[in-house]
Amino acid sequence: MSKFISFEGIEGVGKTTQIELLKTYLSKKNQSFLVTKEPGGTAFGMQIRKILLDPETDFKSKYTEVLLFFADRAEHLASIVEPALRVGTWVICDRYIDSTLAYQIGGRQISPDFIEKLTSITPRKPDKTILLDMNPIESLERAKNRAVLDRFEKESFDFHNRVRQEYLDIAAREPERVSLIDVTGKSKERVFEDIEKEIRRL
Repeated sequence: MSKFISFEGIEGVGKTTQIELLKTYLSKKNQSFLVTKEPGGTAFGMQIRKILLDPETDFKSKYTEVLLFFADRAEHLASIVEPALRVGTWVICDRYIDSTLAYQIGGRQISPDFIEKLTSITPRKPDKTILLDMNPIESLERAKNRAVLDRFEKESFDFHNRVRQEYLDIAAREPERVSLIDVTGKSKERVFEDIEKEIRRL
């Protein structure tokens, strides 16, 4: 049976590293899978991703950003995610709906009612969401040491703190779907041990 797994968290928590470890794990289990991301899982999505992450992008409407995320998701689901799941392939997604909730409701402080209306367009949720958690001070320091900061990484500490809190609220509301994993002070191997336990339950 196919499974849809998303990885979430604020900037710098190590999602990419843990996805690589999961790829190795699933390969050893001979489980077919594909890895994708949002935004940017399709050619159309890559164009949107460039706009969204470009530090020079300056939207005049507070709704433009979130509408672009949902446009990306609609195409991503129709062309990548749903077809893979139908044939039994596991889908591993770097960011999905919870990123939109956390960054738009928490970070941008967009009305939850407005986001809920848009979510009805793309209602599918992951079977399991791995939420990697860390204090924003430490995570942003990691991001700064990793590469040139993108548009979201350059946001204020208060912004990232609100994003983190929204993630924690989501995990509290949906504990069966969202597995909260504290990565503070842990090696990547230790973090993956926690992730592996969640994957085994699937």
